[in-house]
Amino acid sequence: LGISVACNIGGMASPVSSPQNAVAMAVLSSYHEIGFIEWIGTALPLCVLLVVICHLVLTAWFRPGHYGLPLIPKHQDRFDARHRVVIGTMIISVLLWCFKPALGIFGSEGIIACIPVVILFGTGILTKEDFNSLPWNVIYLVAGGICLGKAVKSSQLLYIVVGAVESILDGVNLWTMFFCFGVLTLIVSSIVSHTVSSIILIPVVAEVGQRLGHPRLLVMGCAIACSGAMSLPISSFPNMACVSVENELGRPYITNSLLMKVGIVMTLIAGGVIFTVGFAVMKSVGF
Repeated sequence: LGISVACNIGGMASPVSSPQNAVAMAVLSSYHEIGFIEWIGTALPLCVLLVVICHLVLTAWFRPGHYGLPLIPKHQDRFDARHRVVIGTMIISVLLWCFKPALGIFGSEGIIACIPVVILFGTGILTKEDFNSLPWNVIYLVAGGICLGKAVKSSQLLYIVVGAVESILDGVNLWTMFFCFGVLTLIVSSIVSHTVSSIILIPVVAEVGQRLGHPRLLVMGCAIACSGAMSLPISSFPNMACVSVENELGRPYITNSLLMKVGIVMTLIAGGVIFTVGFAVMKSVGF
C-alpha cells in the first residue's frame, strides 16, 4: 500500500512522471507553457509533504512495528559501464529538459526524449524484446487523447462546454473554481483512471483558465489532482499492481475492499493538500 500510494503521489512530481502531466504540458503549449523546472519546483514540495502525511497515516493504521521484515538477498551485479551509460543518459536528458535554450536547438521536449531512445537501444542496453514490451497502449492512449483534445477545440465543441461550465460557476472566485475542478477531477480520475480523466477534463479546464487569466494554475491543479485520485483498484496502474500481488498460495496481499478504504482516505488527504498548500504555492510562483 505504501509503494502504491507513493507511486501515485510521485506521478505529480515532473512533466515526465505520468501521462496526465504530458497531456497537461501538451494542452498548455497552446496557452501559456510551464517550464520543466517550474513544474518540479512547484510539485515536488507537495509530493514530499503528501508522502510524509500518508506515511504517518499508514503507520498509525497498520502499526508495522508488530511485524518482522523477511531477509532480502543482496544483488550480486557489479556497477559497470552499462550503469554509467544509463545514469549519464538520464542526467543529460533531464538537464536538457530543464535548460530552456536547449529547446531552441532541439525544437521541443519530444526531440530531447529521443536521446535516451537512441542511446539505450543503440548501445544494446535495451533490446527489441524491451521495445516490444513497452506499454504501447498507454503511449497511444495519450497520443489519441491529445488528438481528441485538438479535435474538440477545432470543432468549437470545447467552447460550448466551457460556456456551459462558466454559466454554472458564474461569479465564483478563483479558489472556488480551483476547488470545484479539483473535486471533479478527483472523482472522475478515481472512476475512469488518471490518464483518461486528464484527456477529458484538461482541455476544458485550460480554456476556462485562459478566460480567467490563470490557465497554468487550473491545468496544473487538475493534473496533480489526477495523480491524487487513488480510491479504487482501477484508478491507476499502481493500484492495479497493488491488488494483483499474491503470496505463495495465490492469495492477494491486498483485497479490493482494503485498498478502497485506504485509497479513499489518501484521496481526501491529497485533495486537502492540493486545495490549500498546492493552491498557495502555485499562486505564489505566479501561476
